[in-house]
Amino acid sequence: MRVGYSILKEIHNNEFTPEAKDYGLEDHEFIRMVKLLEKKGYLENILIVGDFFSLKQTKLTIKGIHFLAEHSDLDIHYPTSRSERIAWIQEDKRMYSNGAE
Repeated sequence: MRVGYSILKEIHNNEFTPEAKDYGLEDHEFIRMVKLLEKKGYLENILIVGDFFSLKQTKLTIKGIHFLAEHSDLDIHYPTSRSERIAWIQEDKRMYSNGAE
């Protein structure tokens, strides 16, 4: 949940373009999450050509903006730095992984 929330938040804030390394993810994991957010109707204008993808023109849909509002409780502890963000994301991973790698 946190990684999806963070990707949407950063795209909406338009301060930087999120990348896999910002979340401690492999590229394929990050792309899978972005595609899921698009499939759920939260994102639009994702450029994907073969193995290349870009989020520079990506925008949140109304549904994506509503998602951020509905989960605004995550904003209370949302990290301001990229390095803190990785730890915040990893905490979510620990809570829901049941020890699986």
